[in-house]
Amino acid sequence: MPESIFKQISLDILKLHRDSVYSLLATSGCNCQVHEAAYVNIDGKYYISLSCEPEVGEVKTGILLIEDESRNLRLSWVGSARELDRKDSAYKRALSALSRKLGRCKDKLHTAVQPFLLELVPEKGRFSVGDEEVWISRNDLVRALYPVGYSMRQAML
Repeated sequence: MPESIFKQISLDILKLHRDSVYSLLATSGCNCQVHEAAYVNIDGKYYISLSCEPEVGEVKTGILLIEDESRNLRLSWVGSARELDRKDSAYKRALSALSRKLGRCKDKLHTAVQPFLLELVPEKGRFSVGDEEVWISRNDLVRALYPVGYSMRQAML
């Protein structure tokens, strides 16, 4: 993505992730194929808490939608998905981050004692502001959400 476009949208992407708690996730392998689910982003991967547990090994891809209707912002991703085992260190990190994020939210109806977590690795994405759309890469997402960390990694290369 050209740097001029990235500079225009990066702050909107950051605010969208900071201000939103829930997303819509479309998957296969569940009784409910569209989930309103709490999410968190860690190092460019999404960790999503589902209310129902998919059949083992069924979820391979997902389509994630995060939007703010009041500002007319929409981010959507197609990505590869994997189920997280409760013993996995990524599960524990994601659960902790989700708990912190939901702690800021008054509506905790979607939380569970031992939630089922799905990891979504973005592959292709689109960011919309009003009628304008741009394609974004996972690298652009990381640059927008973690600008300091991204700058340090680039300096070390």
